Amino acid sequence: MFALSPTRQTLLLFLLALAVLLPGIWEATGLTGKDEFFLGLRTPIEMIEGNHWLVPFLDHAPRIRKPPLLYWLGRVSFETFGISLVSARFVGVLFTALLIVATAGIARRLSGKAETGWLAGCILLGCLGIASEGRRFMLDVPVAALSATAFWAFLIWLDLRRFWWLTAATLLLAAGFLTKGPIVALVFGGGCLALLFGRRLRFGNLRPQLGSLVVHGVLWAVLALPWFFVVRLLYPEAVDLVLADELESRQFFNLSPGILLGLLNVALPWVFVFALAVWQQRRASATARLALVWFLATFLPFLFIKSFDRYLIGSLVPFAIFLALTLPQLQARWPFRLGALLALLLGAALAGFTAWFGLGGWYWLILPAAYLGWAWWQARSLGHTLAAPALFWSALLWGVFPAIGVNAVPDRVVELARQQPVAMFDGPQPAMLPILSGQAQRHYAGLDQFDLSELAASRTPVFLEDKDLARFQQSLSAAGYTASELGSYQTLASHGSGLRFARVGAKTADWQAALASRSLAPLLTTVRWFEIKAQ
Repeated sequence: MFALSPTRQTLLLFLLALAVLLPGIWEATGLTGKDEFFLGLRTPIEMIEGNHWLVPFLDHAPRIRKPPLLYWLGRVSFETFGISLVSARFVGVLFTALLIVATAGIARRLSGKAETGWLAGCILLGCLGIASEGRRFMLDVPVAALSATAFWAFLIWLDLRRFWWLTAATLLLAAGFLTKGPIVALVFGGGCLALLFGRRLRFGNLRPQLGSLVVHGVLWAVLALPWFFVVRLLYPEAVDLVLADELESRQFFNLSPGILLGLLNVALPWVFVFALAVWQQRRASATARLALVWFLATFLPFLFIKSFDRYLIGSLVPFAIFLALTLPQLQARWPFRLGALLALLLGAALAGFTAWFGLGGWYWLILPAAYLGWAWWQARSLGHTLAAPALFWSALLWGVFPAIGVNAVPDRVVELARQQPVAMFDGPQPAMLPILSGQAQRHYAGLDQFDLSELAASRTPVFLEDKDLARFQQSLSAAGYTASELGSYQTLASHGSGLRFARVGAKTADWQAALASRSLAPLLTTVRWFEIKAQ
C-alpha cells in the first residue's frame, strides 16, 4: 500500500472510504438528528417545489441562516437521481471521502512519506465522528473537507509555486465559505498558523508572490461574497434577525469544558492513543510538533464558545496526521485497549438493546467486535489496528442502530403524505416523512388564525406529538376551530441528538419498566394526526 504512487494511494483511499461509509445510508431508521431531517433534507426538496435556486427556502421563507452551496448540491442530486435518502446522503459521503484523501495528501506532503499519508487517512476513517457525521447530509463534514483540501492545494503551491494550485486553493475556500461561512478558515487558517510556527512558511518568502496572492484574494471575494450582498438586498429584515440570533448564540468566552468529552466522542477509539502520543512525543520531530500546534489551533477555540461535538470534525485532520507521524513509535498497549473497551461498551449497549427487545440487528456486530478486541488487545500489525475500528463503526451504524427503529414511519402514513401535503406542528414529527414522501411538508412552530383557516380550507392533516397536544388544542379553541383525530401511531423518535430516542419526559422508572417487561411501550412517542374544522 505504501509503495503506491500518490495518485493511486489517493484513489484507493477514496474507494475505501466509499466502501466503509456508503452501507446503510438508505436506512430511514439510521442515525440522524434534527439538523439533518428538519433542515438539511427538507430544504432542497422545497427548493425544487418552489423552483428556488439563488436563495434556498424552507417553510415558505428564505433559508439564509446558512449559505446555499450544500443545498444547491442537494437539489442537483435530487433532480438527477430522484428524491431519496441515498441521493442526499451520497453527497455527504463524497465530501467525507474528499476529507480523508485530503488528510492523507497533507500528511504525505508534510512528511515526505507515502506511509504517513496512508496511516493518516485510515486513522481518520476509523474515528467515530467520521463514521457518524460522514453518513449524513449536513454542513460540518463538507466545510471541513473543502478547508482541508484547500490547505493541501496551498501546500503544493508553496512547494511548486505553480499558479493553478493557488487558484485551486482559492476556489475551494470560496466553496467552503458558501457552505458554512467563515468557519471554512478553521482548518486552513490553523494549518497556516502551524506552518508559521514551524517556520515552513515565512512572510518574507511570500513577497515575490504578493501580486498573485492579491489577485487570488480578489478572486475569492468575487466568488464568495456576492450571494451575501444579494440576500441582504432581497431580505434585509430576515438578515438582521439571523445576525442578531447568531451573535447571541455564538457568545465568546463562554467556557465549554464539555467539548473535551466531545473530542472523546468524535475521536473514539483513537483519543487515548493520541493522548499518550502527545505525552511521549514531547520532543517529537518538527513535523509532529507542527501537526500538534495545528490541532490545538483548531480545537482550543471551541473551549470558549457554545459548541457541538460535530464542530470538531475539522480538528480530526491534524489529529490523524499527528498520530500517523507518531504511531509507529508507540509501544504501550493500554491506550489501545482503553479506546477499544469504550467502543465495545458503546456497541454492546446498542446491540444489547436490540437483542433484549427482540429487534434483531445485534448479530452484525459479533465478528467486527471480536476483530476490534483482538486487533487492539493483542495484534501489533498496523494493518489490523487501522482496519478494525472502521469495520466496527460500519457494522454498528449500518447493521445494529437501524434495527432499533428510531423514526420509523408506518407505510400508511408515508402513502398519505405522497398523495397530499401534510403539516407538522412544532415537532417536527414524523421526522423522516418529508424525505420518504418526497415532499418538503410544511412545519408550523405555532398556529395563528390565518394558518388555521388555510389548513381547514385545504383539509390538510396536521401531525403532532402527544406532548404538544394541549397547546395545539388551546390554539384551536382560542381561534374558534376544532379538530378530529384521523389516526395515530407510536415510535421511538429523535429528539435533538440521534441517541435521544425515548419519548420526551421519559424517566428512569420508564426505562426500568421497559427493560423489565422487554417492551418498548413506556419509551414510545405517540404521533397523532388531525383534520382541522371551523366550529
